[in-house]
Amino acid sequence: MGDEEKALGFFGGSFDPPHLGHLILARDAFDELLLEKIFLVPARQSPLRSGSHAMAFEERLAMCRLLAQGRDWLEVLDIEGALPSPSYTVNTVRRLAEAFPGRKLVWLVGADQWEKLPKWKDWEILATLVSFAVAARPGHKVAKLPRPRPEFTVLKAREVDISSTEIREKLAAGRSVEHLVPREIAEYIDRRRLYGHH
Repeated sequence: MGDEEKALGFFGGSFDPPHLGHLILARDAFDELLLEKIFLVPARQSPLRSGSHAMAFEERLAMCRLLAQGRDWLEVLDIEGALPSPSYTVNTVRRLAEAFPGRKLVWLVGADQWEKLPKWKDWEILATLVSFAVAARPGHKVAKLPRPRPEFTVLKAREVDISSTEIREKLAAGRSVEHLVPREIAEYIDRRRLYGHH
């Protein structure tokens, strides 16, 4: 299969902060789906999230760039920074379809987000623009969605029980997260005193 036939993967999320679970899922999906590249797409403001993100978009974008640094298969798109808030995936994907005309686009989601897909804005339109790769999440089976059922693949990616919430709680309590995030991100959080970390 030539590069021109390979699909492009997109992994959206809050990334507040990005952690090793994100990296493992992205790499497993990259390998399993034979993707040309995966793009991290940090959300400016997630529509289904109550309240704002713990960190500003620019901080989360910077941490995503640290996650991608030195990995030629992984890139970061700051596309949502220029789009209106909240960040509706359908608007983001419309932009991506313009940026990568004629390419097959695959959107990575966890099983927890997949079951909420019918609540996403214009999800039926979204389903015509991308196919989905769904990763198992602890405590979530891959749900059967109502019709029109989007095209999707269930990833064999390993379940990694790491959450950004847990990381933020540990940092607020002054505990180490060096085993949960890459070293560069741990150092960035420490240096900038993010998440109440001292």
